[in-house]
Amino acid sequence: MKALHFFSVKRSEWVLFGLMFLIVSLVNINFSILRSMRNALVVADAGGSAAFIPYFELFGTFPASILLTWILSRMMRVFSFRFTFSATLFFFLAFFIVFALWIYPHKEQIHTLLENKLGVKLLFTHWPDLVFYIMAELWKVALLSVIFWGFLNQNLTLAEGKRFYPPLLLGTSVGTILSGPITVFCTSQLSWSLYPLAAQRWQHSLYLLTFCLVVCGLLTHWLFKSLFKRFQGRGAPVQEPKTFSRRLSLSSSLRYLIESPYLRSLLLIVVAEYVCYTLGELIFLETLKAKYPTPTEYCQVMGNLSFWMGLLIAVSALFITPYILHKTSWSQTFMMVPILMVAATFAFFSVVCIIKYGHFTEALSVALFLGSLHFCVGRAAKYTLFDAAKELAFIPLTQEGQVKGKLMIDGIGSRLGRGTSSLLSIMLFSLLGGPGESVLFVGILAFSFALIMFPASHLVGSELERSSEQPTT
Repeated sequence: MKALHFFSVKRSEWVLFGLMFLIVSLVNINFSILRSMRNALVVADAGGSAAFIPYFELFGTFPASILLTWILSRMMRVFSFRFTFSATLFFFLAFFIVFALWIYPHKEQIHTLLENKLGVKLLFTHWPDLVFYIMAELWKVALLSVIFWGFLNQNLTLAEGKRFYPPLLLGTSVGTILSGPITVFCTSQLSWSLYPLAAQRWQHSLYLLTFCLVVCGLLTHWLFKSLFKRFQGRGAPVQEPKTFSRRLSLSSSLRYLIESPYLRSLLLIVVAEYVCYTLGELIFLETLKAKYPTPTEYCQVMGNLSFWMGLLIAVSALFITPYILHKTSWSQTFMMVPILMVAATFAFFSVVCIIKYGHFTEALSVALFLGSLHFCVGRAAKYTLFDAAKELAFIPLTQEGQVKGKLMIDGIGSRLGRGTSSLLSIMLFSLLGGPGESVLFVGILAFSFALIMFPASHLVGSELERSSEQPTT
């Protein structure tokens, strides 16, 4: 049967692809909304600052990701992907509802209650922001990176993945684009004046945004059930083989990764990419607060950035990534990732340092433009070429390697990258006085991690190239 030239998806696969595409889109709608909400809560809410983010990542998200990975590994030893996905999704949705309806509006009363019950004064008053930040960050890691992509990697061949993944990543752009107008409307004066849900505009925005999260989450649940049944219908092995399910644990996954140079290199690429991007993101988010100090304004700006990021992701998913995957070798494809990171990191930090140490009358506007460009372009490259290459790298592995590799690399590796950047940021901010004073040294570190990606990318690309030359069964 003739394949679609544009998407390379066969006509008989349209329904299957459509279900996967909608799931990716909806999970990314929620993730982009959550990213805007958590940035506004942490940076622009009362007493907030981007300087909190490294602490939240290092002491909150990183240990939470290890716990989450351990829980998912336990669940996937016993339950199917369908149950694990559904249980995880409903757990997250339940938290976001409780946070919007009870925790945030009553955080001072809860804080006082905890102090009276414990009998000690709680020094950290931003614990609600910390908890929300952790859950917002782990939403996509748990549902999409670990469970959903792991499910697809076990049920698609390398040839199918090469055809499906580039257009499937377009769902990331669709989700990011749609989240922009949703976030802007929910935080707008218009929505508050039409049907105010709370006396304060920001509380009203939280209610409305949470409602959108729940609707998208319920649709995602229904679509995954349909996708699971669709794979069952074509005879796909939707359950993990019993031969290794008993050995699926966090410790066994760690040992498996340590013994595999291929997976170790893939982990190094993931960690280095996160460090490069996150170091620049911290400086940009703090700079953005200088012009948009309230959480409502800040959240609106993040929504607009999500829209433009989505457009860039669409262009890359439709044209750049498919061209690279079909016209270049695997070695060349993986080498493009560190080349792009080196170029983007060097360009961004070089210009920011020139702005900081030079004399420009419009320094803030220029810095915001460059930061926005780095923020959008960096994520567009990550969500298309980088993610497509990474997911395809799992397919040649055994099913045991796929599950254990996904648990460690996507469950912990991504958080390890952000944790590493957080530790470095905390040290630099403490020694030099804050994000603005640390620009030069942050740039040097980010550029160094970009260079580290080269040997690891060469190894993974070469191994994948040899695997693709073997006959497909």
